[in-house]
Amino acid sequence: MRSTFLILCAIFLLFGCGSDETPTPMEQMPDYFPNTVGSRWIYKNSDGSQWTREVSGEANIEGKDYQVFEDTSPIAEADLDFLNSTYYRVTSNQVMFTMSEKVTDYVQTEIPKAAQDEFAGLELTVAIEPFAHPELVFFQIPLVPNFQWDALNITVSGNIVLQNLVLLQIPFEAHIHVKAEVVAEIPLETPAGSFEKTYRIEYHTEITHTLFSTDETIQGEQTIWFAPHVGIVKVENPGDVTELIEYTLQ
Repeated sequence: MRSTFLILCAIFLLFGCGSDETPTPMEQMPDYFPNTVGSRWIYKNSDGSQWTREVSGEANIEGKDYQVFEDTSPIAEADLDFLNSTYYRVTSNQVMFTMSEKVTDYVQTEIPKAAQDEFAGLELTVAIEPFAHPELVFFQIPLVPNFQWDALNITVSGNIVLQNLVLLQIPFEAHIHVKAEVVAEIPLETPAGSFEKTYRIEYHTEITHTLFSTDETIQGEQTIWFAPHVGIVKVENPGDVTELIEYTLQ
């Protein structure tokens, strides 16, 4: 279970000094996080593989307007990797990614693994109770070093159903908590060029599964470098580094 979780969300932000308080709003900064349809970014992974992300359109989800990311030859799917989120929206002071699909896929994949030793050979399915549409706060605008915030905090519950029999159900709960911090403002060299100002943001994820009255906690982390008015220019996961090699903004 740990191996599937190493690349996090997700695939995925500010005033204050080590506090969780919302930064005082400043003047709106157009395209601080580029979101115009047609903008595209090409990335290269440590193994040499390349993939492209493009803003391909718009969508309305539960009354909110989102931009749509489309990936060409995307990186391998990873649970809760917010960098791979399809829908995002930008407000005057926040960038947010939808997480409903990611959370649902994670729970339906990982919860049965936690129970498979107890019920070897039996068919296990997961019934998830309805939960509110979660958004991960990728970051808050403007970015300022040392600011911390809760990027995501959600509890999902449901039942493991054995052999599709309603009477054979085992309750479970999964609590997902992502904390983020802007740890530095630094210049950065990438294959796409030199950026005088980038923000290094660290995301620490803790997921606790409760099953058979027993808790199991999984932890992970992801670091990104964000250049204002350009986008994500570097991502570091355990065992892999992704860098921007080319970009076109509309």
